Amino acid sequence: MRHTRIAAFFLGAWLLGTLFMIFVATQNFATVDRVMKNPPPEAYKMIGALGNDNARQLLRYAAGEENRYFFENWELAQLVLGVLLTGVLVFGVESRMLAGFSGAMLILTIFEHLKITPEMTWLGRSFDFLPWTAESLDRDKFWKLHGVYSAIEIVKMLLAVVIAGFLFQLRQRRPKQRVQVKAVDYPQHRHVDG
Repeated sequence: MRHTRIAAFFLGAWLLGTLFMIFVATQNFATVDRVMKNPPPEAYKMIGALGNDNARQLLRYAAGEENRYFFENWELAQLVLGVLLTGVLVFGVESRMLAGFSGAMLILTIFEHLKITPEMTWLGRSFDFLPWTAESLDRDKFWKLHGVYSAIEIVKMLLAVVIAGFLFQLRQRRPKQRVQVKAVDYPQHRHVDG
């Protein structure tokens, strides 16, 4: 039962981290819009000096760089969580099926980290300072890769939910161990009433 809890902890950390990264990625760019709509007086002067379009591009570039940094490091954390989770499922819970699901999540993360994220990073930086109205093949490629990345994340989350369901069932199925007490009936050990 202890190994099931450890596996659930690693899986929960993975799921929570993924949900947090979705929140962070969307909020970084939303912050740019919030700042541009209602900048503090000091920022208003700077935005005026740069011009609205240039200031927006600079802030979006900074948000993009933050997202790239967070996602690269989150993928490294997922690799560690994936190895730990798979190890616990193989050696602790002793479930090849669950370890296979976890291994699939790990392989998908390796693919994202080694193939998709570096390409998205390169493509994103290539059009960071282009106006949004300008046509860009790199931007089109980026959004296609972003769609693939998002689809992989959905598959990983579905696998995580399946693993969580099985872990929950394993926890419920395990009967509580009962302590067997051997009856002792020795003639010299009689109960004595006061």
